[in-house]
Amino acid sequence: MNLYKSVFASFMIVTNIFSQEKITLNTVPFETDNVFMYIKDVIDERENKILGEIENEIGKTTILKLHPNASQAIQNFMDTSFPYSENAKPIYIKIKALQIQQSQSSINDLTTRVHINLVFLEKNNNVLKELYTESHYEEQVFSISNKIDVFDTHEKRIRAALEHCIQSFINDYSKEHSHNKETKNKIHNTPKSQYNTQLGNWYNILTYKRAYSKHTEGWKINYVGFADSDKDFIIPFVLSYDRYSIKPKSLKDKGYKSVNSYTLGGGFDGYLKVHPGVYLNLGIEIPIGIEISKTTKDKKNHNFLIGVGTKQGIKIIPWKDHGITIGAGLFQQIQTSKIYSKNFGFELELGINF
Repeated sequence: MNLYKSVFASFMIVTNIFSQEKITLNTVPFETDNVFMYIKDVIDERENKILGEIENEIGKTTILKLHPNASQAIQNFMDTSFPYSENAKPIYIKIKALQIQQSQSSINDLTTRVHINLVFLEKNNNVLKELYTESHYEEQVFSISNKIDVFDTHEKRIRAALEHCIQSFINDYSKEHSHNKETKNKIHNTPKSQYNTQLGNWYNILTYKRAYSKHTEGWKINYVGFADSDKDFIIPFVLSYDRYSIKPKSLKDKGYKSVNSYTLGGGFDGYLKVHPGVYLNLGIEIPIGIEISKTTKDKKNHNFLIGVGTKQGIKIIPWKDHGITIGAGLFQQIQTSKIYSKNFGFELELGINF
């Protein structure tokens, strides 16, 4: 009895984590100049028949599928615009890829994408021969606070991707056969569209830095958010808070007991990908804050700080989803300090990505 309870409890846990949603394609006809073909059959060659796993507005993972299945859904959609005719040419379609992706793409935005790869074929001597291959994606950006409305738009993007592929095939086929009717049965392969098949993961990184230079020492807390991608250069969103003190030995001849600075940083940060999980960090920042100093006569002074700084370093994110982030780098800074206006040093960084 306890075994049955355990199995049932496990089943309930899984169903709570993963729910399923079925997408029904609207069989809406679209305009086409086609007069030569109909779709004889749609063959789904994907190993994984689902469309994707998407996180909904309450953080639950939802598995997306086409209803009743991808082959039948696309067949029904095509039959509306390409009905059977005795004089029409039977064309076959193979589904190589059909996927819905969704990922945070900036601090405020969510990008959702339908990626599709279709192969169009004809049958000669009872053998299917490839005529055309088309890869394409349809993409849309939403506010990250608008997750609840994203699901309703997946169906439209799937239809738009299908329409693009079939129109590309028709245009290519018509162009090829209008020039030379004798080439009618020749195979024609088109190059695949240039596209990034995967959306990048969004990284939230919180780090603690220790900074050292000839005259100062201190620490910095950073928040970094960025979407990883196939691009070599990535521009993240960065916020930082710094606290620095001038070393006592550097104050001996300056007439001060202590000097502490507190700044908020912002500016331009760039990550140059050198290897998966390894990035060169190049940046320019404009720190703004306050410098509080105490003289040897115990007089306190407050000084408004503003400046400009540059940094160069390396950041390592060994685990994509969750884990430890480490980094090291150099920095150079000029600011309106009353004590030392120029500062050069190095930083060591440790943090977590989530």
